[in-house]
Amino acid sequence: MSSEEKSKLLGLFFWLFTALNVLLVLVIGILYVGLAGAIFSQAPHKAGDPPPELIVGIFAAMFFFILIFTALFSIPKVVAGYGLRNHKPWARIWSIIASIMCCLSFPIGTAIGVFGLVFLFSDEGKAYFENRPFAQVTGGANMPPPPPNSWQ
Repeated sequence: MSSEEKSKLLGLFFWLFTALNVLLVLVIGILYVGLAGAIFSQAPHKAGDPPPELIVGIFAAMFFFILIFTALFSIPKVVAGYGLRNHKPWARIWSIIASIMCCLSFPIGTAIGVFGLVFLFSDEGKAYFENRPFAQVTGGANMPPPPPNSWQ
């Protein structure tokens, strides 16, 4: 498998894993809010108890907070996937961050994260990102440093 194929595959893995995470959070959140609404609407209500709408609202607010938190933690993986799939020069940095974040989700995320870190820190991965055509265009390792400021 070539370096370009590994790069595209890692980007695809980041996207699929992120979609799986967001989908699971949505399904679990909707299930919990729906079950809480059904349970608290049928439960006997005493005079001093809070209304069931308040409790369901608290469940919905917790779900919304978890969904926002999941979306924020998905941003590095989506950006890394985009960069890897489109051969962007900044993709290696974002991919390292996304791989480390994936390693925290056992077992699928750990497998994706380890695959990403092994590829990104291997000699093959370093050469892939250093010898790309964009490295010469955007000021890669082959360009001389700029001259010092004349006013110093």
